[in-house]
Amino acid sequence: MSKLLTGSRKYLLVLGSLWLQIAFASLIVFGFPNLLSGQSVCCGQSYQEKTYIRAGVTVGGIGKMGLTLELRRDNRSVNFNLATFSQNDLGMAVTLRQYFGATGGLSPFTGFGLWGAKQFSNDPEETSGTSFLVRIPLGVDWLLPVLDHSIGVNLALNRALYVKKSPSLIPPNNNSRRIVPLPQFSYRYGLGRRNPPT
Repeated sequence: MSKLLTGSRKYLLVLGSLWLQIAFASLIVFGFPNLLSGQSVCCGQSYQEKTYIRAGVTVGGIGKMGLTLELRRDNRSVNFNLATFSQNDLGMAVTLRQYFGATGGLSPFTGFGLWGAKQFSNDPEETSGTSFLVRIPLGVDWLLPVLDHSIGVNLALNRALYVKKSPSLIPPNNNSRRIVPLPQFSYRYGLGRRNPPT
């Protein structure tokens, strides 16, 4: 009976991991609109700027290759990242970012996010796995002279909250919840022209 209850708890936690990320993003966007408001009180910026979207690709981080979508307003954004290390896994991360400095040129940033990873297996002797991690990225974004093109690099500190089976990036050992730094490179293209600061 105890095994059944334990298994049920794990199943609910695994099932809810991606839904928790969606709820996390929804809470940021709809529950705290001031986080993405046009008024900035950081770094002396007080101009109005509309929300715009950037889409692109990533290398490293939560997967070898991935897709990214960022909703940004002023110097704050919500970033969605979908990536894979191989054909047998899939990861999704939702991260709230805070940029520093003017909107243009080099912009350092930090953030806080949640990452859910699912590993699949066709081998009955090999157990599939699920991981749920918290991540703190530290990086810099460079807006290129070519309009709406940008590249970025960051180093994210990741710590597992729940691991059913350690994914390939975190070898199984007695300290599965240690902090794991993962670098990531990205290229993004703005889907909407920004309003220049006034």
